[in-house]
This record gives sequence, C-alpha cells and structure tokens, in this order.
Amino acid sequence: MKIVIAEKPDQAAKLAAPFSFIKKSGYFEVRANSLFPKGAIIVWAIGHLCELKPPEEYNPLWKKWSIETLPMIPDLFEYRVANTKKKPFSIIKNILNRKDITEIIIAGDAGREGELIIRTIIRLCGVNKPMKRLWISSLTEGAVKKGFSHLLTEEETRSIYYEALSRTCADWLIGINASRVYTILLTEKGLADVFSIGRVQTPTLALIVKREQEIANFQSKPFFEVKATFDFNGSKLTGIWHKNNETRIFEEKQAKAIADFCKDKAVKITNITKEKERVQATLPF
Repeated sequence: MKIVIAEKPDQAAKLAAPFSFIKKSGYFEVRANSLFPKGAIIVWAIGHLCELKPPEEYNPLWKKWSIETLPMIPDLFEYRVANTKKKPFSIIKNILNRKDITEIIIAGDAGREGELIIRTIIRLCGVNKPMKRLWISSLTEGAVKKGFSHLLTEEETRSIYYEALSRTCADWLIGINASRVYTILLTEKGLADVFSIGRVQTPTLALIVKREQEIANFQSKPFFEVKATFDFNGSKLTGIWHKNNETRIFEEKQAKAIADFCKDKAVKITNITKEKERVQATLPF
C-alpha cells in the first residue's frame, strides 16, 4: 500500500476526490483501483509541521543574548516538531511506520517549499522507504489522475529540496544572529526593543523606506516637452521628442531650439514595432 502526503487538508481532500475512499480521523483511506491496486492512504500536514531548532537547543549558552555568543553557527542544522502540530505529525508518523506501507508519494505543492515541508516530515519520522513525487499544478479530477499515473522519481526533485533547505538555514543564520546583534547594540544606545532582521524582510523594508524618503524629499521642478504632429499622406500622428527615453527638458531655451530645428522638416518612418496588449476587463462594481 502507498501513502500520499499532502501539504494541506483541502489539498488532501482533492487528491482523494477522484477515487472511492473512506474518511477517517486524520487521513483518507482510498479503496483499491487501477492507479492504486492495493489502495492508498492520503494524509496531510498543516503547512510546516517541523521547524529548525532554536539556538538554546544546540548550545545552552546561546540562550542568553550577548555579543560574546555571536555568531551562532550550528555544526549541523536540526529540525523539531512544532509544539502546536504534534498531533498531525503523530498521525503521519504512525502510518508511515506501518509494515503494509511500502511506498511514499510526496504530494506537497509543486515547488521548493512544498518539497521541503514533506521531506522534512519524512526525515523526522525516521523512515527509509521508496519515494515518488506527484508534480501537478491543478487539482481537478483529470489533473490528479494524470499526475498519479505519471509520478516523478524522488531523484528528479531532490535538488529543489536542497535549495529550500539551504534557504531556510540561511534565514536562520541571518535572522537570528543579525536580530540579536542589532537588538543588543541598539539597546545600549537607549532603544529598548527587539529588532527583527531578516534575509528578505530587511532589504524589502529598506526599499520601502528609500522610496518613502524620495517622496518626502521630492521637489517639483518645471520642465518642457517638445511635441509634434506628423502628416503622412493625410494620416496624422503625434509624437514627443526624447533622448535616451527621457522626454523632459529643463531649459526652455533648449526646448525652443529643438522645436525650431524640427519645424517643417521632412520626416520618414524608419521602423515600426507592433505589439499585442491584453487588458483585463474592469472589475464589476
């Protein structure tokens, strides 16, 4: 019998929907069919059931926030089951360790995070059974059946698991170490608060702050544009003078000189670019 591990309860329900099944506490039991000759068990996580251990679980000295303990770099990153998600983890673990379960199908979202969530659960359960990967982007009945009939090998998606794991470890290293050093140093300057620093959130926040400062410090400045009307055998077109994709001219004298130079001059079209643009319909009231 095979076990299918989905990322979310609603995802598991849609994976079971094309088949005859019995809903039980924490999983679906799929009856034998052409795709699952011996039947299958479909279980689900609730997002991230597992999380990287906090610093103090690697080294008790790391519990105290001090400059002397930084940087904190574990020899080997380890996961633990989140306190609030031990029940769904226990259900998956018990089923994974059943003797009649001979193959595991990873059925998280088709992407790095889905790969990480399911493989981490399997890793913490301590089982070593053959694995396949369900890779679909739609949960319609047709897409689900097609996906189960064309499963990928575990090796084909292993690399994206390593990508996600590396990114998660980088988040831990940067987030925990940087948050502590900023909090400690700013507290010494009289700012008594916890400052959260993140690999993604901090540069994103910096972009927002930079843009806000640009808006706050913006000073309007008058400028000129040179516009012209062209007549091609009775067909009239309008255009704006530009240089390096910049149409604004900040000196009136220069704008007038350009306009005078272009006035009544012969014109020819040297290049035409056609583009198709798809515009969404406006939303209803």
